[in-house]
Amino acid sequence: MARTIIDTLKSAWVRNQGGACTSAAVLAGLGALGASGLPDLGEGSVLLGAGAEFGAPPLLDYVSWPGRRAPLDMRIESLATAHGLRVRSSSSVVPPGWPLHPPVDGILVVHLAYGQEGAGRYGTWGWHPLRPATYSPGGHSVVLIETHGPEWLVLDPNLPEPQRWPRPGWATARTLILRIQDPRI
Repeated sequence: MARTIIDTLKSAWVRNQGGACTSAAVLAGLGALGASGLPDLGEGSVLLGAGAEFGAPPLLDYVSWPGRRAPLDMRIESLATAHGLRVRSSSSVVPPGWPLHPPVDGILVVHLAYGQEGAGRYGTWGWHPLRPATYSPGGHSVVLIETHGPEWLVLDPNLPEPQRWPRPGWATARTLILRIQDPRI
């Protein structure tokens, strides 16, 4: 991937607060694609479906029934349009072990159940499938910048610099955001 894309994503980075990693990743992605005047993370998280500032969209907003759009996708498109950018967003469940690769002309937000929490430290961000009380703090979303074999380069809302992960995270869902090119240009 071109160095300018990495630099653009770095300059669009949004710091995560609370449980708003999905919103932070989406806002960074929209900023990197050219949206202007985006809201801060508190307001942005509510616009993207969180019940309160710095929260996450409801779990079922990331997916939908066949033939219907995921609620998160409609909110992403609406937010982008309100800030001068036309995009098409598509979220879906990721089958276990399914390889993910970022698009050439867009952003891929990966929603993880397991991945690199810090340098050399892997985990689930507090989530455990057998303890329902952990469902709210668990999981994490990052922008997938590049892949090289099993290695990922990600923009993590918890860390201001792109992070190189020697092995991929375990994704449960993904959100692909593509800029809609104006046919009149």
